[in-house]
Amino acid sequence: MFLHVPLAGLFGACVFSASVAWANPVVAAKLESPDSSKSYKMEKLVFSEDKLSAIVADGVSKIRSNNDAEVYSSGERYFPVMLVSTADYKALDSAFMFRMFNEEGFKENENYGSMYDYFSASSAGKFKPMFDIYPVALPNPFSDYKNEGSFITSALDVLVERADFKARASKYEKEIPFIMLHPTSKDKATSINSGYFNHQYLLQYSAGKVYSKNGYRFNNYAFVSQKIEGKPNSTSTKDVNMLGTFVHEFSHVIGLFDLYSNDANGYATIGPLPYDVMALGLRNGNGGCPPSFSAFEREAVGWLTPTEIVNKDSVYVLNNISSMQAYAVSNPNYPNEYFIIEYRPAVGFDSKIGSSSYSQKKGKNGVLIWYIDYDSRAFANNDPNGNENHQRVEVKAVLSKNQDSFASFNFVNKNGKALVDGIFNVVFDGNDRVCFTVDRTKTLDKCPEKIVKYSSASSLSSSSVASSSATELLAQKFSPKMRLHASCGMLDVEAPVAGKKTLRFYDALGNIVGTYSFVEPFAFVDVSGWNRSVYVQLDVDGKRLLAKRVKFR
Repeated sequence: MFLHVPLAGLFGACVFSASVAWANPVVAAKLESPDSSKSYKMEKLVFSEDKLSAIVADGVSKIRSNNDAEVYSSGERYFPVMLVSTADYKALDSAFMFRMFNEEGFKENENYGSMYDYFSASSAGKFKPMFDIYPVALPNPFSDYKNEGSFITSALDVLVERADFKARASKYEKEIPFIMLHPTSKDKATSINSGYFNHQYLLQYSAGKVYSKNGYRFNNYAFVSQKIEGKPNSTSTKDVNMLGTFVHEFSHVIGLFDLYSNDANGYATIGPLPYDVMALGLRNGNGGCPPSFSAFEREAVGWLTPTEIVNKDSVYVLNNISSMQAYAVSNPNYPNEYFIIEYRPAVGFDSKIGSSSYSQKKGKNGVLIWYIDYDSRAFANNDPNGNENHQRVEVKAVLSKNQDSFASFNFVNKNGKALVDGIFNVVFDGNDRVCFTVDRTKTLDKCPEKIVKYSSASSLSSSSVASSSATELLAQKFSPKMRLHASCGMLDVEAPVAGKKTLRFYDALGNIVGTYSFVEPFAFVDVSGWNRSVYVQLDVDGKRLLAKRVKFR
């Protein structure tokens, strides 16, 4: 019935603001180079007791509660990145690094996107970080800088005198979080100083005080090597460090913790492995395609609030995680223990989950069932999954086939009992959504169509609906850029915004009589043969942008 003629493509994004838990000062653990055929050796987590005590005193990320701490990850934010060179190690090309951090759709070196792309996608546009790259040349050999604090403050001394930094400083936070990219590889750096692995930390500990000069303050930072292991002297951009490493360490800066740990033999068999950028997922796609933030992490930084499942009689529709939707099943006696249900198809930054395998655990795309047992002190220790027998963040199951089910909502705290037994009768509707029930006796063969019943013209637009001819639209447009025009048996659609567009056609009773989807900004839909008046609703990525009444004859 429908004929589609694509005309062009267009891309865009939107900005929101949201509250977020402030970053705790943590030190990330070291990871060795991956090999898909074997387990992965990891070194021990690195803290001192004094630093850990100070970390806890400064406050911790709060899940499922308000947090009035400093906000770094909402709206459009700017972060300085020091691209350091020393007398013996040259920095990588600054123009390339700017593109890798900021360019929309960056694809070089097998990267799925840029740093900007990753955080914009994970937040659905709620966080749009821009990274200002500042080349900084230090006069001495790298081996002379055996103290991390003095190395960083030496670079900051250069940065704060730069005219371009001063010109942009008003865009930064009052106390500026930043990224330090040292000029060699992690293995070479750690041979000089065992503490020079990739990590996040605070200057108040590494340098003994918050840096303050010329009215600028710096404290929270990520310390990351520019180059991949084994290439300490390279100046080729082919040898740049993994995107996943940059994403992982900067995620610490905005408040996330490591979710991997090692077993008694020192191997990375613990944690959500390929499913999470704060675990070994940072290496998915050879490090160029780390998985997007989980619903738990999006909740932790204030981007998403899962919907609690309470009604056993409902059919639940779960959209792709990119739509910022997830469900929760909580322990009624202990609200920080819960399950999260999210849908991750093999698209975007999640497209390499199914091809990643770590510690003999292979990833799968589908409906992920996460178990969360959030305890602030365990997370402040930066090792929430250190107990192999009780993982605090774990993927319990991945449902990837129609009619899959999960019936193990078991809690360990305070004798909690879930209000529902499990999820059943999973049905996949492409990459957009899945549907399921929480009643094992209820049958479900396909996702229900979304039916919108209009009780009055006011539900369509702010103006009244009036009758008209076949060439007229009978309601006021919501946006001057959106257009629906019916003529000569064709519906001409103009929607120049990014995202998947879906047209839904309803009769006068609100029953759906047809649908059509497209991604281009324009489409022609063949409606010849129709002799009826219908409501046409235009959705973009599941959000209604336009609703019209159109008469075909």
